[in-house]
Amino acid sequence: MSDVNTFIDAIGKDVSATAVPRIQDFTTALIQDLFQRYRPELVGELHTKIVRDGVEVTGQGIRLDLKRRDTGASVSSLDIPVSVKIKVDPLAVTLPNTTITLDVVR
Repeated sequence: MSDVNTFIDAIGKDVSATAVPRIQDFTTALIQDLFQRYRPELVGELHTKIVRDGVEVTGQGIRLDLKRRDTGASVSSLDIPVSVKIKVDPLAVTLPNTTITLDVVR
């Protein structure tokens, strides 16, 4: 399992080795270079379930892989733990004078 410091260090070394933007355009050039050079990929499984007052999302084996666009070579990866509960307020539906038809599909 990789840690955040190793992940950031690997990206920084790769960017420093290939591109040093001009000082006056530093931020713009850096962001443009990052999006042109790298392709992020999320790998793993997300599972959702309805729980009291919301929806729970958990992940298994979630990993962010950062790859070079030109070669497809992996630059670095980061394991990401995912466990999120999204609160959903109570929902009420009122259907006055309504007919509901349920079709059974076989």
